[in-house]
Amino acid sequence: MKHVIRLLAATVSLALTAVLLALGVSPAAAAPLSAGRAAPEGHGTCTATTPGSKLARQGAAWTCMKERPVTAGDLARIRARTAAVPGVAAAPRHGGGDPGDSPEALCASKKQQDVVSNRHAYCARHGILYTLENRAGGTIGTAELLVTARSAPDPNSVKWQENIAVFAGVYTNVSAVRLALSSSCTSCIPGPPAWGGGAIELRAGEENQTGHLSYETTTRGGGERSRSMIAYQSQTESPDADYPVISYGQWAGPSVACDGQVGNTPGCIVTEDLARVTLSKSQYGAAAVAYEWAQNNLSDNNAMGAAKRPLTRDGDEKRADSRRYYTCKAPPKPFVADPTVVDDECDEFPFARTRQGGTIGSMCSEIIPRYVGGGTWRVDVVRDEPVAPCIRGHVPSGENQNAGRSLGRQVQSERILQGEAYQVVITP
Repeated sequence: MKHVIRLLAATVSLALTAVLLALGVSPAAAAPLSAGRAAPEGHGTCTATTPGSKLARQGAAWTCMKERPVTAGDLARIRARTAAVPGVAAAPRHGGGDPGDSPEALCASKKQQDVVSNRHAYCARHGILYTLENRAGGTIGTAELLVTARSAPDPNSVKWQENIAVFAGVYTNVSAVRLALSSSCTSCIPGPPAWGGGAIELRAGEENQTGHLSYETTTRGGGERSRSMIAYQSQTESPDADYPVISYGQWAGPSVACDGQVGNTPGCIVTEDLARVTLSKSQYGAAAVAYEWAQNNLSDNNAMGAAKRPLTRDGDEKRADSRRYYTCKAPPKPFVADPTVVDDECDEFPFARTRQGGTIGSMCSEIIPRYVGGGTWRVDVVRDEPVAPCIRGHVPSGENQNAGRSLGRQVQSERILQGEAYQVVITP
């Protein structure tokens, strides 16, 4: 069943949850319990059934909700059934995207963690085990649910939306489960609960992918980057109850950072991942080949730009000009154009607009990347300095300038702040 059931009781419960959260009271702690009865120990969050009710007559003294791990079967089902949402895909990186960057691919990731993300997308996954417990704490009924919330925040927007999918698994002695879902966040404004504040009803094996949650950051421009921590609140109940017996759940989601410091518009990225600048050899030719050679051939103690030793952005133009001068023009060994390279221009790595750039050029290894056809390059080493911390590349001016422009665009799309680290990835 994939329709939304708008229940007055669920709406009232959602409003009650919001009030309790505003007062700093856990909804689970406020769930009604029969006098003198304590929830079964180690059984998650439980709510007492009413004596004499239909559930009680079936032997259920408690309805409980607890977490369950995401299984390989869950991932296979996500992979087979989760469709990409038009207009909601991981932001493309200049130099080529990776299909694994999409929110849908992240949801099906085998990583053993609830939130799987990259700089531009995330998927929060949460397994729910809804149980009916008897007075002795024994389980007499179960229902498995899997909730996923996937999104691709726009690096040029202060708003983003999550697409919610709920998958029902194996049910035992439970005919159906109703689920309502809302969210909260820090440093941002959450939108309305999923399904308009109502609840969806699912039977074993069914699914629903119609839910949405939305957010808007309070950051507009200037100041430091704000970090929004998202949390989810769920309410489950059995339709077999004479009146709603609701079990409450709450779990942590992703962290999204927003700022107004990079580029002309504020925007947001996912915070748990290192910024990444991607440059392809097919697009940027000798420039990209030179950077790749530097990463692979400079000394282990000095090689920079990889994830383990990232570069640090310094966008100050005057300092960049100074670093470029020291690497390319300063004595005792200023750069001299090679007549075999068309429009030869000095290209430095680490970049001049990084804190690692600006080493005096006489200490750098000097190389000439040469295309030999069929997508193959060779690199001639003009000067090999021992334990060199940098390279000077003989690169055609157009390829050098295009690579520099791509770097500038990606600083904006990755929202790399002044003083923030990033890695350089070279692709075919």
